[in-house]
This record gives sequence, C-alpha cells and structure tokens, in this order.
Amino acid sequence: MQCDICFRTGGHKLPFLCPTDARNQLYELRVQTAGIHLEKDAIDREISRRCPLPLSKAEKFSNEASATITQLDHDALISERERSIDRTNQIIAHADELKANLERAKEERNKKKIANDRRKAELTSASKGIEARRTKQIEAVEGSTQRTKYRWNQTYDFVGESRAYLCYESANLYGLQRFKASNGGEEYRIAGVNIVDLRLMNTASPAQISTSLSHIAHVLMLATYYLAVRLPAEITLPHRDYPRPTIFSLSSSYMHTNVPFPGGTSSSSNSPSTSRHTENTYQPRPRPLWINKPLPILVNEDSVAHSSFLEGAILLAYNVAWLCKSQGVPVGDSDTASFEDICNIGKNLWKLLIGDKPRLPPKPRSESPSPVPLKPLDSKGYVESEDKNTHKLERSSIGWASHGSAFSFLGSAEGAEFIRCFKLPRPNQMGDILKNKLMSEVANAEWELLSQDAWAIEDDMRSDGVVVGARDEGHATFGGSKERDYTAGMQSFMSMRTVMDAVEMVGEGTGINAAISERLPFGLANGTDKDRRERERYARARVGKDKDQDKKSGTSGWTKLKPRG
Repeated sequence: MQCDICFRTGGHKLPFLCPTDARNQLYELRVQTAGIHLEKDAIDREISRRCPLPLSKAEKFSNEASATITQLDHDALISERERSIDRTNQIIAHADELKANLERAKEERNKKKIANDRRKAELTSASKGIEARRTKQIEAVEGSTQRTKYRWNQTYDFVGESRAYLCYESANLYGLQRFKASNGGEEYRIAGVNIVDLRLMNTASPAQISTSLSHIAHVLMLATYYLAVRLPAEITLPHRDYPRPTIFSLSSSYMHTNVPFPGGTSSSSNSPSTSRHTENTYQPRPRPLWINKPLPILVNEDSVAHSSFLEGAILLAYNVAWLCKSQGVPVGDSDTASFEDICNIGKNLWKLLIGDKPRLPPKPRSESPSPVPLKPLDSKGYVESEDKNTHKLERSSIGWASHGSAFSFLGSAEGAEFIRCFKLPRPNQMGDILKNKLMSEVANAEWELLSQDAWAIEDDMRSDGVVVGARDEGHATFGGSKERDYTAGMQSFMSMRTVMDAVEMVGEGTGINAAISERLPFGLANGTDKDRRERERYARARVGKDKDQDKKSGTSGWTKLKPRG
C-alpha cells in the first residue's frame, strides 16, 4: 500500500501515513484559522471601544482583586531578583576563590616540578658510582661481622678452657684418681673409695657402693654447674630433710619441685588430710643412690628396693655417659656405647674430668681486644686455612657445648641433632640387663663350708670363711685386695669378720629399704630367715677367733681359694 499524501510505499520502519506530509498538508489550514481568529479579536476590541458596557459590583471587586494580586506578584518578582543577584554574587565570589586556589595549585605544582627535576638530577649524578659504593659497604659490613665472630670464637674458647679447668680442679679436690690393678687393668677411686663397676656390685659392700655413688653424684653436679649443662636425669643432692642423694627417671626429671625424701616418715605426712592431698597430687618416685644391705641379701628381702636402686645406678651411669658425649669425650672404643662401657662409671668420669692430657689453667684475658689474624676469615669467623670439620659442634673440647650460652647451644636445632647422634642405649633396657646379670649371679652363688684339707692348704692365711661363688670377671672390687687372683675358676673368699659386718648392717639397716618393706603385704621367706639365723650362730661362734686375724693389712677380710678339683 502507498501513503495517500506522499505516495511512498510503507513498511515496518515507515508509518502508514507520513507525519511530515500530514503536517505540511494542514499548515495552510491552520494559518487560515489563525488569521480568522485575529480578525475576530480586532472586531471585538473595536466594538468594545465604541460601545462600552457599565461595570457591575462584581466586576469592580474583580478588578480590585486583580490589582492586589498584581502588586504581590510585583513584590515577589523584586524579591526573587534580589535573591538571584545575591546568589550570583556568591557564585562569582566562589569562582574567584576557585581561581585563586587554582593559581596557588599551579604555583605549588611548578615548585614541586622544579624540586623533582633537581632531585632527579641529583639521583642521576649519584647513581653513576652506586654499585661500587654498595659493594664496598657490603664488604666492610661482612669484614666487621667476621672479625666480631672471630673475637666471639676466641672469647668462647677461653670460656670453654675455664670450664674444663674448673671441672679438672673439682675432680682433683674430690680425689678422682686412676690406678693400675693387680691383674693389669685399671681402677678408679674418688675420695679414697673405689668406684664400683655396676656389673660387680654383688661383691661390693653397701658402704662402698653408697659412698662412691654419692661422691660421683656430687662431683657430677658440680661439673654440670661449671659446664652449664642440664643432665637428662635430674639428680637431687642431700639438703635439709633430704639426707641422701636420689635421681629421677628421664620422664619425671625437672617436672616437680619439693618432692619428699623416699622412705622418710613423719607425723604430718601420716595425717588424713596429708594422705588425701598425696593421693590427689601425683609425685614422682626418685630412685635411691644408696643401699644399707648387700645386694644379694637385698634382692631376697626387698625386691622393690633392689630394682629401684639398680634403676638409680643405671640412670647415674647414663648421665655420666651422656655428659661425656655432649662434651665430645668418647665412651668406649666405638661410636656406639655398649652396656659394658656405660657401666664403667669411673673410667667415663675420669676421661671426662681429667683425661690423659694435663689441663693447664687458662691464660688470663687482656684488656685490649683480641687481634684479628691477617689471614682471611670465612663467614663463621674462622681462618679459611683451618680444617672445616673442627668448626662443627662435635669437637673434643670440654666446655664447648652447654645449655647456658647462645654459642653452641644444646637446645638449638643443631644441638638437638647433635644429641640425637649420641647412640646411647636406653636406661630401662640397660636396667633390665643389669638386673638380670646380678640376679643370675645371686642364683648361681654357692655357699659351702671348707674341709680340713682346704684349711691345711691355706693355713698361712689363718682365716675362716665361706665361699661366695666362682667368678670369671677380671675386675677388682676392693683396692686393698692385691693378693686376689682373677683367673678363671677361682672363687672369692669372704671371712667371718666380713659376714658379721654384713649381718650387723642388716640388723641396723634403716632408710628406704625398711620403709618400703613396711608397706609391702608380704615378708621374708622362711628359708631366708632360717639361713640367716644359722649364719649368725656360726659367725658368733667363730668371731672371737677371727677378731685379731682379720686385721691383717692388705686383705680387708678377703682371701682366695684354690679351684676345686
């Protein structure tokens, strides 16, 4: 279809009738209509001028109201004009202020631009030799750090030498010595008492064992104080209301304070309130480092005290071996310490505190700082020509590693890795081995009365006795028994004087053994009491005869027997 006005074809984009064409078609008609209206208005005005009509009251009131409205509109227009003028003035003032701010901003920008240009020029001039100056400053700082580390190493070497010398002097004051045994071996003494090998405690007297372990605990704690090292098993030395030394297990060490003395009883501790408090509060059980009875007798009378004492002795030996390892002192001939090496407490303690080489007192430090060597230093402050392996924590120098200084700190990651390389057996495993060994010796011991032929053979010794048991160990137990032969098949001979001493000590024994036995629900076996009574009767019958003979020097009540055929 086509538009009736413009005759154009319609579509979806063009309307059916073109509005422009329609408006153009109607424009002439509208002009004509407007002209007719203008003519009509002109005729109306002419008629009104020539024939005016009288005004009514309503028309007069209408004219007055319109006049009033016109005055109000005039006042409103004046007010609006004043407000417009005022607003225009404000806008102009604000525009002037903005222009002033813009000018100041331009001036500030120009100043900053000049300053940036000046700094850029200075940076350009300074960056020409910055690499050389930076390298020089880094080298100066590194050199100062190396010199400081070198002086630090020298100072700590002096501290280590001082610690080693203090340990050496404390060991000398305690009388720690090494002697040649009659069988060619070595014996160690402290304060005049032989240090007992833990494997040979069955043949040692309770006084010797308790005294040697007490002295070892004292000198060991003094050495750890000088070395600033914390032992893995905590040792409690005698103090008020704590008459004898004890030792804690590894898991209970340094976890509790004010632990009561084991075996001590008092009226306050037996009160109901104290008992309830003790039940609610866990207290670790320290292991004793003393005994009041010989071990073969103690194992039959009080197995709990026997096991507790063996645990304490093993923990003390473990402490000595651990301290040796921490200070670079070897325990045994190989890197892995064996049970036999750890049980030899005297040897390990002597190697740790005294050693084969004499320890000289440290040279006094000068007031002036240590001179820096002319040779180049590495990053750790050592001379580069030295062996790098000596810089490690594991060095054979007493006083090097400790818990009391940041230098070679045993609590650091390097120190923890160093401790993990000790390769020491666990104390509970060594305790089981020691207990089984000593128990097997007690089980295999043979007691028998010697015949007249045996007395005739050894009549020159003039000492009655009983056979303790055959031994094949080549270690001396008492320092005065120089006449003993430690070859295989020989038996140790104990005189009646020694038996009486042991019996009297059993009768008068107090402490942890008696305290623990009081709490046990069972007593001694009938056979054990009977044997003991028989030995006591026999000892009383022969004590008068042996009283003067056993005082001979060099025997200490012990002799030897020939092997049985």
